[in-house]
Amino acid sequence: MIRVLAIASFFICGFAQAQTIDFAYSSIKEAVEYGLGEKLIFVDFYASWCGPCKVMETTVFSDSAVARFFNQKFINVKVLTDEPSGKSEAVEYGVREFPTYVFLNRDGEVVHKTIGFHQKNVFLREARKAIHESKSFVSLKELEEQYESGDQQQNAFAEYLKRKSEKDGPQPNLLDKYLQRVPENELMTQKVLELIAENIVSVHSDGFEILANALHRFRGLTDTQQKAILSGISAAKRHTFQKAVETRDDELFNTLINAVHLTAYSREGAISEERQFRYDYAKLTQNFKHFSVIAREEAENILRMSDEDFNIKNEETLENFKNTAELRGIAASSGQYQIMLESLQNSAKKSAAFQLNEFAWGYHQMTEDVSQLNHAIRWSAYSIKLYETPANWETYAFLLKKVGRKRDARKAMNQAIKLAKNQGVDPGTLKEAYQKIKK
Repeated sequence: MIRVLAIASFFICGFAQAQTIDFAYSSIKEAVEYGLGEKLIFVDFYASWCGPCKVMETTVFSDSAVARFFNQKFINVKVLTDEPSGKSEAVEYGVREFPTYVFLNRDGEVVHKTIGFHQKNVFLREARKAIHESKSFVSLKELEEQYESGDQQQNAFAEYLKRKSEKDGPQPNLLDKYLQRVPENELMTQKVLELIAENIVSVHSDGFEILANALHRFRGLTDTQQKAILSGISAAKRHTFQKAVETRDDELFNTLINAVHLTAYSREGAISEERQFRYDYAKLTQNFKHFSVIAREEAENILRMSDEDFNIKNEETLENFKNTAELRGIAASSGQYQIMLESLQNSAKKSAAFQLNEFAWGYHQMTEDVSQLNHAIRWSAYSIKLYETPANWETYAFLLKKVGRKRDARKAMNQAIKLAKNQGVDPGTLKEAYQKIKK
């Protein structure tokens, strides 16, 4: 009788185990290190907050046919991306959406990848596709050996470039060599455009020229082609900006600004983008020349605004908020709605005051020219008039001290301390600043 119960228990346990995918590992590194045979490694990248991940767990992974197939054919890994180690592996494999399912060979190279919730049959089809693709899969090491031996056929070169960039990040030098081999009539294909987008790092490159020229026929291209073009242009500008900041290279920065105007959808769009780049470049490099170009124009525009102009902006902001709240189902009677509504009152003047204070503080940090500082003092005073805060009184005080008006500076800093106390803000740092003003 005991033997019968034991056998029954064995079958019950065995059946229960077969009811779900057996995730033997929680990291790819472990699976690659300890994996045996020629089985592919299946990786489930998931997050604790991901709804579709939970549905896959309870409805698909627990299906007996799915569980049996995956347990027989794959080494299964479940990576929780909330944890540091899981997050690191997600970054390594370019995972940005959840759930993401990746099939790897024994060296940890991606053979197949699929994203999102799948019905049982679709999920099994993706798994079989991974097995099929693995049979003709060429490793990155083999592709690299082919490339270095001089075998640079276009298709193999494209695959090498794609896989190399997935593993090690953008490969601009390889991209340049690859584009030299692509016939002109293939430059607008999705494959080529995506390779450019993934590897471009400069607006001063053949790849960027191809993307910029593609804008002339943008409407006639597919959604995926358009997406690759815009993504590549954005990446090139972003990388160029970062390099210009790191090297303090004004000439490179001006090349970026030319590229902005070359690829903008409108003159207004180009001006807006240029303004933001100049402002960010100036702040990060402490470059007064670029900062003053934006600050003077923006500040004077604010000073010219009338009360009616501010009221119009307030009404637009409130209208946008109400429409958004309605779309999101936030009731006008709710506490959340009322708090947000209250915070938006007089928002145009608050925003303008903040901008003027930013410009004025930038001048304090970047220039010793008294005539320039006097412009900043005027902006700072107007910032206080629009919406006084301890911060803009502090800026005003430091500017006054810098032009030699020490008595007025002390008064301004005292006002900052007084206002902070009235607002329940700790005035400690302001008191320390006052000691600097007194010197």
